[in-house]
Amino acid sequence: MFPYLVLTIFFIRGITLKGASDGLMHMYKPKIEKLADPTVWLDAATQVFYSFGLAFGSLIAFGSYNQPKNNCVRDVILVSVCNAITAIYASAVIFAILGFKAMKNVDRCIHNNDLKLAAAGVFPNATDTVNKTALGIETCSMAQQLDAAAEGTGLAFIVFTQAIVELPGAPFWAVIFFLMLLSLGLGSQIGILEGMLCTIFDIEILKRIPKQYITACVCLICFFVGLLFCTGAGEYWLKMFDSFAGTIGLVVVALTEMIAVIFIYGHEKFSQDIYDMTGYRPGLFWQVTWRFLAPLLMSVILISSVVTMAINNPTYSAWNAEKGEVQTKQYPPWVLAIAVAMMLAGVLPIPIVFLLRRYQCLKFDVNIHEGSIRRIDTTVSTKEMITDVDLDSDDDDHRLSSYHDDDSDDDLRVNINRIGKAFRMEVMDD
Repeated sequence: MFPYLVLTIFFIRGITLKGASDGLMHMYKPKIEKLADPTVWLDAATQVFYSFGLAFGSLIAFGSYNQPKNNCVRDVILVSVCNAITAIYASAVIFAILGFKAMKNVDRCIHNNDLKLAAAGVFPNATDTVNKTALGIETCSMAQQLDAAAEGTGLAFIVFTQAIVELPGAPFWAVIFFLMLLSLGLGSQIGILEGMLCTIFDIEILKRIPKQYITACVCLICFFVGLLFCTGAGEYWLKMFDSFAGTIGLVVVALTEMIAVIFIYGHEKFSQDIYDMTGYRPGLFWQVTWRFLAPLLMSVILISSVVTMAINNPTYSAWNAEKGEVQTKQYPPWVLAIAVAMMLAGVLPIPIVFLLRRYQCLKFDVNIHEGSIRRIDTTVSTKEMITDVDLDSDDDDHRLSSYHDDDSDDDLRVNINRIGKAFRMEVMDD
């Protein structure tokens, strides 16, 4: 709740500042022409994936800890509504502060122009036509200041912090703002790491290694990779990772997941699974969204974004120390090669594993329930799923533990008897 508390404090303080209304009007003023830009749609999709944790594996990892009868439909609606409200709320806070910052810049611009006119012997309110270019008179526009607002790290660490400095009691606002960023960063990192670690824990050759050692190694590797962003060129590396590694790859993974669940596993089976768990059968809205709207929208965004990148060479913002301004430059070929490698690194494992299993180059678990029982001690969720309702007797627990301890007995069979909405899993000798 700490981020919400900080947002509320900034919201109350922000809307009382001079220029906050201009920032909010700029936020809610639509720019229809932007809808024709594929990169806008790609950025929007990426933002949705980041905010919901889609295609990262974190949702699947956290969802695996739920009990079978958990109301996942309620959770989906609750998370979606809370996420949308939080995004709008945070945007209002940010644009109120940006409006204050833009107003400060406009006032400073007007004051500098007055000084230049006074130095040239021209009164600021005079009606005489003067050569503004020769005098170095700048255009002081509120809209121009708001359009030039930074994004990404520049928004958090430059523009927003410059606005905080202008506030009374700046140290207090700076401390709580960066504490909020720290808490949000840690929360996001924990979710992403959970998706990674759950997959690593299930690798056969790593199951005998204590989890704390695996977790420490993964965190250490991520730490050393993160040092790349702390170098002199760290801002450019971060922009490249954000533009390529976290955009096209995420859309491809999400589209593949959608195709696998809805078209390969089957939307009817998927709907039946939800009904068995929650007692609610997804209606027409969900069916149309899963089967048509979501795959079509992601396909259009993916294809248009790739075509746009191929036609127009991707660009980045570079700081020109001589001119003291940011300039837009094209990525050199070697950087584009690294970008393509990053995108393929997140996408290629999907077809590679498919081909390995298709041609039996990779061992595949024929009996998935047997594999689930064997992971009682390694995955918290499987124990809850197996022993949720029916396995409440000492005899059942003894049979499960005996089976788990004896890995050499491969002539066992798992029978699943559905009783109402509960499941009973039994292990019997042939």
